[in-house]
Amino acid sequence: MKIIISNIAEGEHFYDFKEDPAILNLEGFVLKDEITANVRLLKSNRQIYVEVKYSCNFVFPCDRCLLEFEKNISGSFEVVYKYSRDPEDISTGNDENIFFISPEKNFIDIKELLREYIIINIPMRKVPEETEGRCSFCGKTAEEILRTAAPEEINPVWNKLLKKKI
Repeated sequence: MKIIISNIAEGEHFYDFKEDPAILNLEGFVLKDEITANVRLLKSNRQIYVEVKYSCNFVFPCDRCLLEFEKNISGSFEVVYKYSRDPEDISTGNDENIFFISPEKNFIDIKELLREYIIINIPMRKVPEETEGRCSFCGKTAEEILRTAAPEEINPVWNKLLKKKI
């Protein structure tokens, strides 16, 4: 997800990416289809402002019933790339959304930032939406899912041991 910045004119530019989920290396997660990212880039002589809106569909096992369901993860983030010739600025950045780059840099790559923002937006509790206390996916209530079975009858062979007092 590289954007060539060396030859673009100052002003506003738009890019649309549709990428295979494998490029983000999201091990342990199943994505249904490709990741889409819409990028708005504003280039000036001192900095580059990048706004990214992304969307992807994950397949999660429900934390309650273990059936797989599909959930869309989408969001946006903004990043500023400032030009600097100072090597200390380039190697250390104290803000998570401001990066210093050399004026000679030919491209910016948003792949790692996109990966981080997608991972941050994956919910800890993976359950489908509920309407009126019922799961919109399987149609069960939490009580129906968590209901335990009646205790099984004990084999009569063990009755002597259960009655014996120690």
